[in-house]
Amino acid sequence: MDARNIDKIVGKLKDEVVREVTDRLPRKVGVIAVNQFKQNFRESGFVDGGLHPWKRTRRQDGKGTDARYGPLTSARNHLMSSVEAHPEPGQVTIDDPVPYAALHNEGGDITTHPSVTGRMRKYAWHKVYTLAGIRGKGKLPKELPPEAQKWKGLALTPKSRITVHAHIPKRQFIGDSAELRAKINNTISQSIERIKDGITRLSAH
Repeated sequence: MDARNIDKIVGKLKDEVVREVTDRLPRKVGVIAVNQFKQNFRESGFVDGGLHPWKRTRRQDGKGTDARYGPLTSARNHLMSSVEAHPEPGQVTIDDPVPYAALHNEGGDITTHPSVTGRMRKYAWHKVYTLAGIRGKGKLPKELPPEAQKWKGLALTPKSRITVHAHIPKRQFIGDSAELRAKINNTISQSIERIKDGITRLSAH
């Protein structure tokens, strides 16, 4: 093999490595990570050395139609579907732009002062009837479930603005994990093998 052929092989190899590192790998790793984090929603927990289940919600123990959904999930699955990858040369960033995503992912305390609107009162009554297991405009029982009683209090409050304190338990869905690292390392190993195979093919010519 003469010097010219060696230079040609080295040039092709360099271009292949650059494309792999700056473009292909970031995109591949981004897809792997997004799929892993979305799977956490389906598993109702964070997977890292096994599944770490999220704390159940009070909604799950109720009688309403939403009780069938696990924590952080709903008919829309807005939080889960918003997880996205941003590949760049040599790296990829994963985030969830939903405003309350970080609070759920890390947990914390919040205080809000919402206005009590007519629409809010209507929704509160809807929750009362749903949690009480009453369809339509049937008569409510004297003894309501605790959660339904809270919604009834909101529906009947004379206040135009209320103060709400809430503790949001940590339900991590984005973050480093052993399983994710294993998948990424496997993808990198496959890329290295493809590059090595390319060297072998070029050297054979």
